Amino acid sequence: MTYKIFIAENVPSLNKGEMTILEGMLESFKTLGRVQVTMLSDLPDIDRLRYGTKVRIINVKKALHLSDKLSRYNRLFNSLLLLSQHLIFLIFYKIFGLRALKLMKSEIWREYAESDVIIVGHNGTFGAGCGMLRTPAYFYYFYIPFFAKVLGKPIVLYGGSSGRFKRLRWFLEKGAKFALNKIDLITLREEVSYQNLRDMGVKNDRVFVIPDLAFLLRPVSSDQAKEIMVREGIKETNRPLIGMTVTREIASMAFPDLNSPESCYHKHIEILAQVIDDLTSRLNASVIFIPHCIGFAKELDDRIVAGDIFQMCKNKDKVKVITNEYGAAELKGLIGQFDLFIGERIHSVVNAMSMCVPSVVISYSTDKRLGIIKMINQENAICYAENLNADALLSKISDIWSGRNKIMKDLKSQIKIVEERAMLNGKLLKELLESQKV
Repeated sequence: MTYKIFIAENVPSLNKGEMTILEGMLESFKTLGRVQVTMLSDLPDIDRLRYGTKVRIINVKKALHLSDKLSRYNRLFNSLLLLSQHLIFLIFYKIFGLRALKLMKSEIWREYAESDVIIVGHNGTFGAGCGMLRTPAYFYYFYIPFFAKVLGKPIVLYGGSSGRFKRLRWFLEKGAKFALNKIDLITLREEVSYQNLRDMGVKNDRVFVIPDLAFLLRPVSSDQAKEIMVREGIKETNRPLIGMTVTREIASMAFPDLNSPESCYHKHIEILAQVIDDLTSRLNASVIFIPHCIGFAKELDDRIVAGDIFQMCKNKDKVKVITNEYGAAELKGLIGQFDLFIGERIHSVVNAMSMCVPSVVISYSTDKRLGIIKMINQENAICYAENLNADALLSKISDIWSGRNKIMKDLKSQIKIVEERAMLNGKLLKELLESQKV
């Protein structure tokens, strides 16, 4: 038997953290045996090129006639159009059954009707907005469980997160509570997400906290990783090698006392350049910037931020900005060759720790995903962005560097166990699908 799995949202391939999660999903699906995986995309040409034959891609904008413009009007238009089309299909399906596909011919409706399971909520996207588009469509996650139930399809929140709403909390959490109680299986990657569900009053008894699917990404071999190093001019003799990911998002969180985004960004890159100069001088280290996200927009391209930091560094001969694009497995293999890793992208750090590389993660204190790091007992690796300054970051790096041998040993003893536990996502999914046959 071949299980048909429909990931009813977008997993953008230009973000290698997202790609890491999708690869982890696919690895977990091996528990099921043969599968056929379909995914929505609002950049189908880009995603088809990078995902290849691993997943079937549906152009969501074409299939549902949606706009990708960023105005508030278009968000509202998308939301109403999305809701109305789902409701119309439900009505037709209840009246005509599969003959409804002759009336609504878009491939998305056939995928809904023929799938064995619908998956949503990867990477914490379950909320008021919609993870199938770069331009959010409101309340999709609130009604998609009801939609699945009427179709008679199991629906799963798979390897996700759950937060609390900042605005209209009472109203939105009522909607989220209703939706989450309708979901057949919920796997979460942090204890705080589990607590958030309970605080909202969710009574679903099929909720499990399991290590992030990202731990299941299989890296390229050491030989392939070394080939990338040669291609990029990274010499193994220039040790220690320190990998680094940077993102514009952290700058917006790091300095609440500054009013201007430009001032925040400038201070952010100034601090990181100062830290790099210290590491290259004191440790005689080489620092390599890893592009873990390269778009779709300039604001999301790590290479631009890395380039700006590079321009401020004094020891430029000890700093390398990788501008070529690599897949998630290639980046994980490359990261595994480093002696230390400093990351502002959570899943780049997950990849580093998976490869037993001592790491520092820079993120804001309210980031639920830090629970992934805490789950593998690496809380000491966290440097909170709200307090970001050169001295604090260097102190954290120094602590991790001086304790690197013990950290490597601890990670080696844990990662295999964590990977096995992460496979529970697939095992629980298999149990659910097999129960549907009874």
